[in-house]
Amino acid sequence: MPASHTVVVMGIRTAVVLLSFALGITLLAAGQASAVDRAGAPTATPTELQLTTDSHRVGPNGQVTLTARLIVQVSSEPVAGADVLFQYQRIGRTGWRDGDTIATGKRGRAEWTVGLTSSTRFRAVHRDSATTTASTGPVRKVYVKPVVSASLPRDWVRPAGSVKLTGRVQPAYSGERVTLQRRIGGRWGSVAKVQQGGQGRFVFRIGGMDAYGPQTYRVALEERDHHLAATSKRRTLTTVRLVTYNIETRGKVGGALDSFKRRAAEIYADRRGWSRSYIHFSRVKSGGAFSLVLSAARYLPTFDSICSSYFSCRAGRYVVINEDRWRAGTPYFKKSGGTLRQYRAMVVNHETGHWLGLGHATCGGSGQRAPVMQQQSKGLNGCSVNPWPLGWEIRKAY
Repeated sequence: MPASHTVVVMGIRTAVVLLSFALGITLLAAGQASAVDRAGAPTATPTELQLTTDSHRVGPNGQVTLTARLIVQVSSEPVAGADVLFQYQRIGRTGWRDGDTIATGKRGRAEWTVGLTSSTRFRAVHRDSATTTASTGPVRKVYVKPVVSASLPRDWVRPAGSVKLTGRVQPAYSGERVTLQRRIGGRWGSVAKVQQGGQGRFVFRIGGMDAYGPQTYRVALEERDHHLAATSKRRTLTTVRLVTYNIETRGKVGGALDSFKRRAAEIYADRRGWSRSYIHFSRVKSGGAFSLVLSAARYLPTFDSICSSYFSCRAGRYVVINEDRWRAGTPYFKKSGGTLRQYRAMVVNHETGHWLGLGHATCGGSGQRAPVMQQQSKGLNGCSVNPWPLGWEIRKAY
């Protein structure tokens, strides 16, 4: 090969070697620069989001406060100034809805207070940022406990009568059924069902029973996904024998009549009295089943020959109270420790007891309570004063 060719070839080889060396240096420098750049870039800190509630159950129009806490995953140090989004989902439905977005404070906490009408799931979400990773807190459930109210216009009903039981569910769940239940043999049995109307209102009509006596009712709302079960307070409705009475006078009775009317109504309504026999006494203007008469003493014998001008009596449809005794009682009753108020209850109950069909009675022995049908106006004979019918007397009046 000619020398000139060799020089040319060697020159080319040298150039290639130099070029390769220069390229290697350039790539190495670029790699080092890239490494420096990567080392200098900030790294996002892994986070953990915690979520708690101040209650797991609320009533109508209740509120719940949710507290989210954002911390560093490894060290548990709080992360301040980060946004937390609170989300909610009605139980029984799908899809999360956004609530408020709140920045965490110095302790990494963010709070959200919200009102509830349905049982709801909650969670908190922190989306990633330049300095922190995304994290989602645990799901918390808060249940709504409805309130069911129920009321009766009165606590008694005749066998052939009926009354309306009305009530309301709060918060309202329009269209959902409520159940009227009756206590039977120690258990609750279903009687009827109706749908809630506007504002959660409902109405049941309850009829009287064939036998006299009380029945206990309540209204129940079944549990659903969006609320817990609830029941109303118990309501007692008693099937009664309705007895009407009218008030009359004989002779001049002065100002005693008004107090007589009031006190008689109290005695008949008292749960220690004949109402325990499932009798409801109702005063009417005229034409009652019996007449309760406040009579001047001298007119008593005009009702029947058995009536004395000193005591009270019952004659046919007339239950007659001697005005003198109404004002002062008797010395025999006072001597036995009885008060005028007790005497008035005793004499009304005693004479009404005769109208109900009961005769005279005595107590079982010294110191025992006198039956109301004992002639306590004439003396107690060792028995103790008692203005109210005893249990056995109540049973006889059924």
